[in-house]
Amino acid sequence: MLLVAGLLILATTLLGAFTVKQQSLNAHQAMQTQAAALARSLAVASAQLIESSKRAELDALVLSYAGFEGVRALQVISPEGLLLVQMVKPMHQAAFANPVLKQAALGASAARPQEAVPAQVLPSLKAAADGSHLEVWHPVVGERLLGWVKLDFDLSSLQQLQRDIWRDTVLVALLLVGLCAVLLHAMLNRPMRALEQARQFANELADARGVTHPVDEGPIEFVELGRALNEASVLLLQQMIVLQDAMNRQQAHEAQMEEQNDQLSAIFALSPDGLLTFDPLGRVQFANRAFLTLTDLQPGDVLGQNDTVLESLLLARAVDGEEFAGLQACFAAPDTEVGEAQTLTLRGEKPRVLTLSGQHSYSASVSRVLYVCDVTQQHELDRMKSEFLSLAAHELRTPMTSIFGFIELMLDREMSEPKRQAMLSRIHRQSKLMISILNELLDLARIEARGASDFKFETLDLSDIVSETLADFKTPEGRERPRFELRQPGQAPMMVCIDRQKMQQILLNTMSNAYKYSPGGGPVEVRLVQGKRMADGDNLEGRRHFGVEVRDHGIGLSAEHLARMGERFFRADTSGHIPGTGLGVSIVKELLDLMGGHMQIESELGQGTCITLWIKC
Repeated sequence: MLLVAGLLILATTLLGAFTVKQQSLNAHQAMQTQAAALARSLAVASAQLIESSKRAELDALVLSYAGFEGVRALQVISPEGLLLVQMVKPMHQAAFANPVLKQAALGASAARPQEAVPAQVLPSLKAAADGSHLEVWHPVVGERLLGWVKLDFDLSSLQQLQRDIWRDTVLVALLLVGLCAVLLHAMLNRPMRALEQARQFANELADARGVTHPVDEGPIEFVELGRALNEASVLLLQQMIVLQDAMNRQQAHEAQMEEQNDQLSAIFALSPDGLLTFDPLGRVQFANRAFLTLTDLQPGDVLGQNDTVLESLLLARAVDGEEFAGLQACFAAPDTEVGEAQTLTLRGEKPRVLTLSGQHSYSASVSRVLYVCDVTQQHELDRMKSEFLSLAAHELRTPMTSIFGFIELMLDREMSEPKRQAMLSRIHRQSKLMISILNELLDLARIEARGASDFKFETLDLSDIVSETLADFKTPEGRERPRFELRQPGQAPMMVCIDRQKMQQILLNTMSNAYKYSPGGGPVEVRLVQGKRMADGDNLEGRRHFGVEVRDHGIGLSAEHLARMGERFFRADTSGHIPGTGLGVSIVKELLDLMGGHMQIESELGQGTCITLWIKC
């Protein structure tokens, strides 16, 4: 019934729409013809009156046209756009207003521009923007252009016609729906009762008890339906027993599979190693989060791609693709468990080194598995280890060579006592240098192994620590003592949480460097500072820091050397005239970091260096 009602409503709606369109089109064309004829008639009739300046006759002529049905407003306008005569019919009223006359061409001086007349001297007709009326322009022509007639023709009757058609359409639709409903109800009453009984019996089949119902006499179709339902009831009971057992086994299997899937999902999601699987067609079907993070790829870039596309994506991000033999090289022959690992270095702020190895799978849905491991830290540690051993061996070999050479000379040759004493002094100095290098290496090793575990933190006045350290500092021969700006009377103490011994070691190393790298002399200035600073790109704003500033006027540092300050065994002086191991600044930096501070270095080549040791409060 709903379907038939819907079809009837659709049919009547289409019919109504077609009727409205046709009737509206015909009525609109008739109104256009009527409006154009009225405008043309008024233009012809008013031409002689405008030429002869007969105002009263022109007013009467315009007013006479107000009686025509549909005329909303009439205007007679001069060629310059000045209003000569105007008639306006009030909206929703049958009466007409008295014409409003604007004298222009007739000689009055009070005329004002009223309308923008058309550019071409041709009749024109168009609908208003709101669709409520037609605007008709017709030129008034004699021997020359005498003016324009503008007619506003009301279209409200057209809208009323559309409403009447739609009203009749709705009434017809309702009548047809009601009539069809009555007829369908009368025809389907008995079949629907039989179907309702069958529906109730079908609902009882859900109990799967094998119950049967007697079949009543009636149409052959419904009798056969009742017998089929009885047979279905018995068969359903048998099937339900089998299905219940199968469902119990399936649920147990699904629970086990779900548990395994959860475990695998957790492993894949939390694994730091990348994992990629290929389907039997050689396309990527799974990539875990670690793989996407390590390669900086998106799931849409990887999933569904073959070996060639995936390899091009990786090589596009590689620093040097020559070291990578390709994805196929990661997979060995099918009878080999794991292929040869390939190394690939990817670009980035910090280049990332990855190893890729593959394995063939005998699963029906997975053909191959690709493993990706991040070995950046291992490579960096290997590089640092090799570099450190090389530098340490180089630094130790220099004094060892001198010691060995002088001892060999003393053993093989006879020499005077003064010369022998000079050699022993040099051996002693080189031995002290080796001991210094070994002690600093041991300090670095101890710092790396223990961290701050053996620090004894105390809350001390930074000014007192600096004063004690300067008092114990042994100035190089011929150099003046450091210039230290004492705390002003009444100035609040600078209380910091530090290890006294480590802080003294930091200050001694820093001042020792200041004197060593200002061999030409000049004062070394030490002063206490405080403020809010930036360190290593970290914003420490809002955290007050106290610091010790050590300034020298020595050789200074270039921008290249300044960037390498803190590297082990790095020395700004490569001439060998300034003694040192290149480990002092590294030790200072490590100790400051462990105490929560940082080191700030400002320097200019040839102008000296200023090192500020910042300690947080």
